[in-house]
Amino acid sequence: MSKNGTNILVVDDEVGYRTVLNNALTERGFYVKTACSGDDALEVLKNQEFSVIILDMKLPGGIDGLELLQKVKEQYNTSVLIMTAYGGIETAVEAMKRGAFNYITKPFSLDEIILNVDRMIAQYNIIEENKYLHSELEKAFGLKTIIGNSREIQKVLDMVSRVAHSAATILITGESGTGKDLVARAIHFTGNRKNKKFVVINCATLSENLLESELFGHKKGAFTGAIQTKMGLFEEADGGTLFMDEIGDIPVSVQAKILRVLQEGEFIPLGDTLARHVDVRIIAATNQNLIKKVQEKDFREDLYYRLNVINITMPPLRDRKEDIPLLTKYFIEKYNERENKRIKGISPDVEDGFYQYHWPGNIRELENVIERAITLTNEAIIPLHIILPFVKKAGGNDMFWDELFSLPYKEARKKSLDAFNTKYVMNVLNKNNGNVTNTAKEIGIERQYLQRILKKYHIKSGQTV
Repeated sequence: MSKNGTNILVVDDEVGYRTVLNNALTERGFYVKTACSGDDALEVLKNQEFSVIILDMKLPGGIDGLELLQKVKEQYNTSVLIMTAYGGIETAVEAMKRGAFNYITKPFSLDEIILNVDRMIAQYNIIEENKYLHSELEKAFGLKTIIGNSREIQKVLDMVSRVAHSAATILITGESGTGKDLVARAIHFTGNRKNKKFVVINCATLSENLLESELFGHKKGAFTGAIQTKMGLFEEADGGTLFMDEIGDIPVSVQAKILRVLQEGEFIPLGDTLARHVDVRIIAATNQNLIKKVQEKDFREDLYYRLNVINITMPPLRDRKEDIPLLTKYFIEKYNERENKRIKGISPDVEDGFYQYHWPGNIRELENVIERAITLTNEAIIPLHIILPFVKKAGGNDMFWDELFSLPYKEARKKSLDAFNTKYVMNVLNKNNGNVTNTAKEIGIERQYLQRILKKYHIKSGQTV
């Protein structure tokens, strides 16, 4: 490999041209290899990668320049510069159509060669950087982000794999916090649209007029405040995916326009008269019962069936509790890195409690609990009293009372007292904006005693319950 990271292959049957190019490019720090025929070049390419190939169109033997170019473009990510005699320009133009970067005519100047090589390297680096970025996006948002070994989540992963490369509209249903957005991203970033945009809109957060403008765009002057023309999200997502979260909250008046996009692939921006055509894959998600909304005339039946071509139902965490250890480990590692800590795991009683708990907030709640616990503790293992203030049973009681009642009295009293101290002090401290002196006065204890409590339970001002 050259010192600047670029390998160049020169393919020419004339030894003079090979020598001149080899010397000139080597002097500029490139690693250069040469080949005298198409067959020779293919042998070299089997053993080494090249960022740039400088290729003469007229080659001896069974493989000419055009055929070699085609084989190179099919098998390698390499930029090719064509050399041709003046009379061969027609062939060179054909080579450009087949993927060559550029062509130069013989005789050429070395400055012209170097200028083209610099441009080719810049293009090659951009392509490689984009490939890297897309691979990182796939790691960040692909199938591996959906964590779990349970049968329920494996069904989801299997469905994602089967539909990722299709063009079918997908409806993801499930309770809040189950990971519907992760599934939508995994479908996009593992499918054949992964190099295009993934555009997200939360339909529940926008008013009817604003939602319509966001989705379809508007022309300048279409309504009061429309001071400039705005592109809508359907147009922005053209060629890619539009993820419509909380689709059940879309007003009926907007539903008809979304149906037109699904049926016809077109829409009309606000204030315009011309239809825009788009190729957009729609993935929708909701935590609502759309069948019930259809029966109540709050959701169009035809739109429901257009959206529900493929349905993926996300299981609640209480139905896949065998995944809790894996999820807990993942979130501990995630927040260890953010907080620069080395917490190894949770205590056995916390683990037991996690299995008992019904997790109304699902995975989002589990992540929130782990994030808070990592922030609060410096112990190697997260203890029960750190977790207790953050998790509730359905009736509003602290999560582990059943577990506490099964313990010896002294142990149960200590754990309950630890949990009370942590939650009580944090609440009053937050109410006083982290001021320890004012907190001690309100509680009615000495400041030094409060500081001992803060130290014992690893509580810092500014932390939230």
